[in-house]
Amino acid sequence: MDYLRNAWYVAALSSELGDKPVARRLFDCDMAIFRTQDGAIGAVADRCPHRFAPLSMGAVRGEALECAYHGLKFGRDGRCAHNPHGDGRIPRCADLPAWPVAERYGFVWVWPGDPARADASLIPHLPFNDDPARFAPVYGYLDVAANYQLVVDNLLDLSHVEYLHPMFAQPEGVSAHKTQLIVEDDVVISKRWKPNVAIQGLARLFWTSPSQRFDARAHMTWRAPSAMIFDLGGTECGAPDEDGVCLPQAHLITPASEFRCHYFWSLSRNRKIDDAQAGDHIREVTQRVFATEDVPMIEAQQRNMGAVSDIMSLRPISLEPDAPAVRARRILAEKIRLEQEAARAAAE
Repeated sequence: MDYLRNAWYVAALSSELGDKPVARRLFDCDMAIFRTQDGAIGAVADRCPHRFAPLSMGAVRGEALECAYHGLKFGRDGRCAHNPHGDGRIPRCADLPAWPVAERYGFVWVWPGDPARADASLIPHLPFNDDPARFAPVYGYLDVAANYQLVVDNLLDLSHVEYLHPMFAQPEGVSAHKTQLIVEDDVVISKRWKPNVAIQGLARLFWTSPSQRFDARAHMTWRAPSAMIFDLGGTECGAPDEDGVCLPQAHLITPASEFRCHYFWSLSRNRKIDDAQAGDHIREVTQRVFATEDVPMIEAQQRNMGAVSDIMSLRPISLEPDAPAVRARRILAEKIRLEQEAARAAAE
């Protein structure tokens, strides 16, 4: 499958990396992701060149990853750093493919493209995950048996909330929504307002006003290839957004293969930021909703599509809420085309 290569994708949650490496399939490649003793992170091919044992079954020894089968050690750059056998000579062709990585906002990011272009300043900006005075984040992960763009479609069309998510639905349904589609260069913004509606969803956990109605918003911003920032919140009717409950989120989708992807998310809150119990509750509710409502539907879509990963090739009918996802797909397809064209020209 074709992917946009020169971009940052999330490979793991920072909290996943402890004493043991993490095995993760990304872009049809099996990777071992690990944190060294000094805190640096590496991502190398998850196959020892000796007997092809998974390096993710090994252990971190100082600044290297040690194979659990015969003890060869590899650095973050993929170079074989130690051979405990014989005279210790490093065999030819003992080095591994390795990928640029960075750690930011509670996530580990990997760059599958040209290493020379791996600029950490291009990582999507998630300030709400890095502002402990104003926000408290929680994190989660799901494995999804579907093409990654189906997850992106799901997030860019939040009209489905009124049908798929009873906890967050409004009695008025989609008739209570006001929508706007904005495309700025290569960024797609899907805005959705629910003015003067009954308080519902996660906002109830943090609402302290006696008011029984509020202005709700659910604005999703997409950046290629599959990073989304969700501005979710609610205020007193007519009040500024920043005065109310703010629950900014990151939804970061990374392809594993054509028919599987990794769904990383974070949800921050500007209320009860020192309340650990509130954090645990919001994490549990969010993970449960995704795992029992969104993911089963997306996986069922993929099963109904059979051996096809691009839903647009099946010519589905289009509804008004599909516009943001269609625009995002077109932008991504053009970016992939231009990247591949440039790669071919460079190879000539």
